[in-house]
Amino acid sequence: MSSRERNEDIATLLYMVPFAVSGVYGLAVWFQQGISAILPSRVYLAVTQSPEVFVIGSLAVLAGVVMEIHETDATQRRAMVGSLGTTLQTIAVASVFFALVGTFYSNGANVAAAVGDFMGGKYNLIFPAIMILMSYLITVPLRFSALAKSKTLGLVLLLLVPVAIYEVGKRQIYVGLGLAFALLIIGIMTYILPEREKGAEEALARAT
Repeated sequence: MSSRERNEDIATLLYMVPFAVSGVYGLAVWFQQGISAILPSRVYLAVTQSPEVFVIGSLAVLAGVVMEIHETDATQRRAMVGSLGTTLQTIAVASVFFALVGTFYSNGANVAAAVGDFMGGKYNLIFPAIMILMSYLITVPLRFSALAKSKTLGLVLLLLVPVAIYEVGKRQIYVGLGLAFALLIIGIMTYILPEREKGAEEALARAT
């Protein structure tokens, strides 16, 4: 197995971390509270409102995205970015699907209670929203090259996204979300743009 194939496998595993962590944490809480035939609503809320689960899952996905971009040749990076956008959207859709399955399973046929728990979960809404936003930002052409001075800075800003939601959001949720979105936008532009420009310059050089 080549180094690239190994890194792709690692990235795939990282994309599965949010779901694996949610499942393991949910089972742990369920065991602590006593296993029952129906998943208790409080277990569902414990998972979807857990900042630790959210931070671990978000960091894992970010690590997978950075790894795939870093290990891809500059000439193939444009296609990789498009593929990553699809992957992030798939993660978002899967996240919403499992959240809906969980809330309806924990509330039985009580649609009103299921919808209430789904809307009250917080991170089950924030996580897919961030995935969709990230997919949009890395696939739509951007031209703010002045912000693209340091890949290290971009990586640091991306790592601060879940921290902003966790540390700031637990005090002021809307302030935390606003800060997180700002960090996400600037971080992606700072990290991705130098690679896009480098790839475009190399492709232009080969064409001429």
